Amino acid sequence: MVRLMILFRQGTKSGTFDLRYARNLALLRKMPGVQAVRESQIVGGPAGQAPYHRLVEVSFASFDALDAALRSPEGVTAGKDLMDFAGSGAEVLFVEESPDLSAGPLGPANLQAFLDNHQIDAQIVFPGAPTPTVPAAARALGVEEDQIVKSVVFLVDDRPFLVYGCGTRRVDPRKLAERLNVSRKKVRLADADQVLEITGYAVGTVPPVGLKTPMPAFMDPAIQRYETVYAGGGGIDALLRIRSAELLRVSGAEIAPMLRDDEAESESVDNADEP
Repeated sequence: MVRLMILFRQGTKSGTFDLRYARNLALLRKMPGVQAVRESQIVGGPAGQAPYHRLVEVSFASFDALDAALRSPEGVTAGKDLMDFAGSGAEVLFVEESPDLSAGPLGPANLQAFLDNHQIDAQIVFPGAPTPTVPAAARALGVEEDQIVKSVVFLVDDRPFLVYGCGTRRVDPRKLAERLNVSRKKVRLADADQVLEITGYAVGTVPPVGLKTPMPAFMDPAIQRYETVYAGGGGIDALLRIRSAELLRVSGAEIAPMLRDDEAESESVDNADEP
């Protein structure tokens, strides 16, 4: 959920403030897509009087809904009216609420909200079968296994890093250690509980974007061989379809070799099959 917040400074108090405020509030309520309007009186702060005396919060489902409301005739009218009676005495903020993880792991709906809010060119698809592993996802979609991107979380001195691999080749922790110039012993694969805590998503459903915790990301160049790839979609039966170039843009990942070489000896890091 996204909120439009309006803070009124102390200087806006005047004999006509209440009348003009009530009028503006009525205009705000008429904007399309408004889910709720909340008013608050600010009574002070730790040091005494606060710089603001009134707060208005207008809730929308997404940034797209907020943007549409502000561009609508009703939104333009409300904005002009606000500037007319409050001017620089009104501070306007856009606020995105953090997801509540108390109810359990995040899911496809949370991922879709993230895509909408950030205008990301990607779609969540439901192939009609569980897709907990790379082979299962590839079979369900009828695509090559290397088109399936897996998002693997590693911990380096307890700091999380996200690595995008693809297909059934394992992500090689030694290559991540080399890139970060640390000892291989410092690189640990996050366990299921840590993955949930760090990303907000359960193992086997982790998408490549929209995670609870921002973290540096690395993308193996093998992913760029395909224009369109598929990654975790937030659910055991959901996948994210996205162009590899768009994934690179949105994630800000660094391109670096991260997959285990074919001739290298296998390590006991179980990240081969999970998308």
